[in-house]
Amino acid sequence: MKQVWTHGTRVRVLVAVVTAAGLASALVSPAAAADEDLQVAERLEAAFTKVAERAKPAVVVITNKQVAPRQPFQQMPPELWRYFGFPFEPPRQPDGDPREPGPRSKPRPETAGKGSGVIIREDGYIVTNYHVIEGNDALEVKLDDGRVFDSERDPKGLTVVGVDKETDLAVLRIGGGSVTGLPTLPFADSDALRVGAWAIAIGAPFNLDYSVTVGHVSQKGRYDVGMTTFENYIQTDASINPGNSGGPLLNIRGEVIGINEFIVTGGGMNRGSIGLGFAIASNLVRQVAEDLIQHGEVMRPFLGISMQLLDDTLKQQFGVEAGVLVSEVLPGDPAEKAGVKPGDVVTHVGEKEVRTPHDLLFAVLSYDPGDKIRLQIMRKGKPVSVEVVARRRSGDDTAGTPIRGRQDMLDKLGITVEETDEGVFVGAVVGSSPADRADLRRGDRILEVNQTETQRTEDVIGALKKTRNNVAVFYIDRRGSKRYVGVELEPGKEEKE
Repeated sequence: MKQVWTHGTRVRVLVAVVTAAGLASALVSPAAAADEDLQVAERLEAAFTKVAERAKPAVVVITNKQVAPRQPFQQMPPELWRYFGFPFEPPRQPDGDPREPGPRSKPRPETAGKGSGVIIREDGYIVTNYHVIEGNDALEVKLDDGRVFDSERDPKGLTVVGVDKETDLAVLRIGGGSVTGLPTLPFADSDALRVGAWAIAIGAPFNLDYSVTVGHVSQKGRYDVGMTTFENYIQTDASINPGNSGGPLLNIRGEVIGINEFIVTGGGMNRGSIGLGFAIASNLVRQVAEDLIQHGEVMRPFLGISMQLLDDTLKQQFGVEAGVLVSEVLPGDPAEKAGVKPGDVVTHVGEKEVRTPHDLLFAVLSYDPGDKIRLQIMRKGKPVSVEVVARRRSGDDTAGTPIRGRQDMLDKLGITVEETDEGVFVGAVVGSSPADRADLRRGDRILEVNQTETQRTEDVIGALKKTRNNVAVFYIDRRGSKRYVGVELEPGKEEKE
């Protein structure tokens, strides 16, 4: 029998279907809905626990051991100790004359600090922060399975492969080639990271080994914070504290998105996390680690230019909408040989568009020394293309660092510096700035900063990066009178952990 559907029939059927769906929904009890919500939460919980379980075996705890400085009285002959009032007996030979001083034992290194690290290769290569191992007389690496590698007991069992102070990274190796099959963590592509994504930190904060904290990626691509020469940071609110340094920041898949380096503290006695932590982006870590493993050092290209950010006024002056202004070209270096001139505006490095000095710097760093790097330039309103053959960057090369980034270290203190043939002097002092409150004055000659001798402006800026506990220590000469001045930075500045 043939069925005929009318418009009214279709409406009645549709109403019946919708009504049935509504009744079915109404029949779902609050308890059942709560169960579904709980299941979703449990699945999320399971994801985090799986990351922790998978990642912990590849995370290590690093102990930096140093020999305590000898006190002056310890270097005196034993017979003079009591003369100066020190209540010590001269050391004795085990079975000899008690009046004869025994052999002076070599002082043993003691724990100076702890940090974390990540195993990145199955044959024992570990990446961590340079400041975690800085100044060590011996190092100890403890694995999650309980194995310990100590360079004091076995110098070949734990070695420093290479360090890169300009990114605060270091690579260690345990086992000396005798270990294989170690658990590792892969690197994620930090350029593809999304703000708001999950972030999981694992490390040894306050000596609490293998602590796991969870947060989000607050921002990425942070730079110009004045901590290192080459900066590309991921900002996170995952709790990071002293001891987390060198440990991994992970995504929800358990991949390394960064190596934790420092936090912003609340100042004063509040050294704990306030929700502002920073990790070195994984793409930069991977590049540095590969160079350190292959060469023992980082091989960076150098063009020989200084760069400047274009503000709206300069954009109008140079007739461009975007790009990076070349403010200085060093004589005899690759950029000058290729024809780059002050006043050129670089718009592209290779095929990559650049809009800030940071963009240009990291675009160049993706090349190797000896590579030909094509720069697209606007010169007096006309496009120009040049090919620069990069040379290898040395530790003395300072051009290439954005002017803004170099000046920030001094801006935080509230001073300018003036360089002459006689040395470096304090120039202007900003009223009510940290330098003003510490009584630094115009004309003070800066002899040292943080116990590092200073002869040039770059020496001052470089030494300021070694500031600890938010206090920069200046050693100055004021009209023939020498003194130390401690300049306390504003609360809430950066502190390496």
